[in-house]
Amino acid sequence: MSPSLLLLLLLVAATAASATADNSSSVSAMAGCQRSCGGVDIPYPFGMGDDACFRQGFEIRCMNNGSAATGGEIPVLAGTNQTIPVLNLTVAPPEVRVLLPVAWQCFDSAGNRTGFYTGNVNFNDAGVYRISNVSNELYVLGCNTLIYVKGGKNLRGASRFNYKFYAGCVSVTNDPDDPQDGACAGLGCCRVDIPPGLTDTSMTMYGGTGDWSHAQQEFCPCDYAFVVEKGNYSFKASDLTAHAPATSNQTPTQTTAPPLQVDWSMPLRLDWAIRVRDNNGSSITCAQAASKPGYACVSNHSECVNSTNGPGYFCNCTKGYEGNPYVDGEARGGCTNINECQKPELNSCPSGSKCIDTDGSYNCPCKFGRTGKDCHPIFPAPAAAILATLVASSFLALLLWSIYKDRKRRMKKACFDNNGGKILKEAAGIVIFEEAQLKKITNNYSTPIGKGAFGTVFLGTTHDKQRVAVKRSHVDHNKGGLVGPVQQGDDFVREITFQFQIRHRNLVRLVGCCLETNIPVLVYEYIGNGSLFNLLHVGTDKVLPLWTRLNIAIGSAEALDHMHSHGDQDRIHGDVKSANILLDDNLMPKVSDFGSSKLLSVGKYARAVPADTRYMDPVYMKTNRFVAKSDVYSFSIVLLELITRKTVDYGQDKINSLPIVFDKFFKQKGNGREMYDRNILSHDGVQCQYCIECLDKIGALAIQCLKYDVDERPTMKEVVNELTKAAKLLDKCKQIP
Repeated sequence: MSPSLLLLLLLVAATAASATADNSSSVSAMAGCQRSCGGVDIPYPFGMGDDACFRQGFEIRCMNNGSAATGGEIPVLAGTNQTIPVLNLTVAPPEVRVLLPVAWQCFDSAGNRTGFYTGNVNFNDAGVYRISNVSNELYVLGCNTLIYVKGGKNLRGASRFNYKFYAGCVSVTNDPDDPQDGACAGLGCCRVDIPPGLTDTSMTMYGGTGDWSHAQQEFCPCDYAFVVEKGNYSFKASDLTAHAPATSNQTPTQTTAPPLQVDWSMPLRLDWAIRVRDNNGSSITCAQAASKPGYACVSNHSECVNSTNGPGYFCNCTKGYEGNPYVDGEARGGCTNINECQKPELNSCPSGSKCIDTDGSYNCPCKFGRTGKDCHPIFPAPAAAILATLVASSFLALLLWSIYKDRKRRMKKACFDNNGGKILKEAAGIVIFEEAQLKKITNNYSTPIGKGAFGTVFLGTTHDKQRVAVKRSHVDHNKGGLVGPVQQGDDFVREITFQFQIRHRNLVRLVGCCLETNIPVLVYEYIGNGSLFNLLHVGTDKVLPLWTRLNIAIGSAEALDHMHSHGDQDRIHGDVKSANILLDDNLMPKVSDFGSSKLLSVGKYARAVPADTRYMDPVYMKTNRFVAKSDVYSFSIVLLELITRKTVDYGQDKINSLPIVFDKFFKQKGNGREMYDRNILSHDGVQCQYCIECLDKIGALAIQCLKYDVDERPTMKEVVNELTKAAKLLDKCKQIP
């Protein structure tokens, strides 16, 4: 067994379990025949071993690959020009998932081709398979190449190649920075759909001479081409180099399989059908097949369906039945009745009926006392009885409503008193809202505009047309994320008073509060231009100059410094992140959620502060103590978002941590320039060294704020000072003629 084939088989072994789980067909094999291979079910008309175990053209060979994961076995297609591992077989829909190696060609630095593999594949001499044009697509990867796939399409069965068709695209770039992850429009990657009817594939590759020279393209040593199942591949710029052979000095010859060093394979889907031909060599349709010997739809309650990808037909169980239409008898796995009553998603019986299963269908007779199509209740009693019932019901409803209103009034008063309402009512400038007012202002809380660690925020409009943000806590007294009871009485009065007293142009202003609920509802000014997170990461085509980003950073830092140092007790924010920095129409930052901060209690720290764990201080994660410099740590991540325009967890599958990756670059190279947002590295089209120095200064400040030892971190006041110094560097850029 060749090394490349062994690699393919090991890849199949790694996915065998999930492939089997996806098989929606009933597993049914002919009597005495092997039912599975390597964890993959083999339903008839497929089969292995004796000719009686499979229909002609549907043979599967079970190979030994030595992998414990599949019991040492792996299924492959029979009658092909190379070994094609099978990932999954299904009867409905009629599909086969297989794994194929990627076609490639590689070049040395002088542009000489050192090796290639065209991916020439014939899936089945009997012609039962077609490459699915619905489920697959063609990808071409390379930096100066034209590659197209050639395939044969049968006409009247005269030969496999009555005519050829072509589908391909051009991938060109001379700049190693052009290819971008997820982008496949011609710069390092291109993709096209494929037509129906494909029986086999062979890649034709241009490159190495003339306009397609690969000389001096070490950043792109190889070209690749492959047909792949849709959704199974997303371009990564690293793919242009990650799969190149370890050495490329072999003689450029075509091989039946790629060399060991090119260990890259892709899954694709094949449509299959019964493609029997008549005496004239033409494939027969369902209308002809039923009267012909060897008709495949042998199960009771099966039906014939004409193939949509090439000639021929396939079989389905009729509506109300499930199983394998290619075998007869329920005991052998043929089409059997579906009990729709045991599967609510398969029946539409109304709630007032009883579901009764029948052969191939179901009935929905109404229960006693109900009638009609929707099984509504029958008019039950005489008019006098109805009137008496209505009177009694109305009196009872009125009594219950009165009790409910009185209980609710007493509960509101108790909440108002517990929340310090008597004191706050006398305080100057504090607006006290009633619960009914807030429901009217927010249209019964119908427009949520945000949700954070401390509560949900709803949009509202006051009677004087002022737009406000109304925050309702989702923390219950007995379910709170904070240790101990929710602040009440004197504590809450002090907190509300603080929020009215702490005025800063970069802090969201508290308008008022409602004290008639267990946990008071807070009403803030509405900032309508969205959050910094949305500005940076949602719709990233918006140009955002460095000066604007620095102003946002300075304003936010000043707000946090003001909050940390205001009053006779230190305070913390507890949930600093870009989503909690709102922006007005002039992009002035407004720090929100500061009202959720808590007074520092014992020893200048707080416990169990709920926040976004991606921004959370690792010292807090370890000690459960949240100090003012924990806000500094969280703010440093906001700084990194501003200068890199990357989210805190970025990349495919969100596996890259922004602070960890930036710290790694900073330690290796003394700066994070490779991660800076390129859209802010120039001044009027000319590179500005002061701009670079400004970014370096911000990056160095962020690294200092990320220190594990909280004593080594700067205070927010020191952060403001450093950002102000960075702004002076940026001023020098403006002086460049």
